[in-house]
Amino acid sequence: MKKTAFLTLVAAVAALSAGRADAQAPVYSFEVIAPGGGPPGPDGFFGLGATVSQEPTVGVTHLENSMNYTAGNGGFVGVRTEIVPATLNNPPGVTHVLLDMFIPSPMPVGLTFADMGVTIFGHDIDNGVFGIQNQFTDTVSIAGLGPGQHNNLRIDLDSEFFSGQSFNDIFGNDTSDLDVASAFQFYISKNAGVPLTVYIDNVRLANIPEPATAMMLGLGAIVVGVSRRRRK
Repeated sequence: MKKTAFLTLVAAVAALSAGRADAQAPVYSFEVIAPGGGPPGPDGFFGLGATVSQEPTVGVTHLENSMNYTAGNGGFVGVRTEIVPATLNNPPGVTHVLLDMFIPSPMPVGLTFADMGVTIFGHDIDNGVFGIQNQFTDTVSIAGLGPGQHNNLRIDLDSEFFSGQSFNDIFGNDTSDLDVASAFQFYISKNAGVPLTVYIDNVRLANIPEPATAMMLGLGAIVVGVSRRRRK
């Protein structure tokens, strides 16, 4: 191996060791709203203590619509969808949720905190239990963000509020695990009496490959490149 090729290999290995890329899967883009605000069908969303609507021009980062999410005077509100993407029901490996958010204006006067989190509902079909709620503790601080577009905001799924379990602990193949994720819900915890509007789009599930896996994938690509260079 030539000295330059060896140095390139060392640099690439160092880069792989320093950081890991997210593997992402699309989940939801708010293209269908439940008619009349009633329970959603197989693909629809509605407000729970919040006013929601489709928005075709503001905050759209995937497909044709974002969701206008207006949290009213209550301090705890949510939006839920009944869509069940295959990726959500194929643990292990799901470590966090990513989403894009547009904030149209500075935070209202009197708003000192506003945090967005996620709850994922699941069915334990083996034991005939349905709609079990799993609220995760990690949140995005909306109050800490300024006006404008904020992409790839991250909510970790490593600790459920009551049990302390991760998403991958809760959903799995054991008989005591939940079998199917049936819905997910965003919630905003904030000061009561202060309305807040944000736009959400391009919700994705993601996982971070284990360091050894990322290293091997990177080394494989490098070895192929070196091999091709030798043949020339």
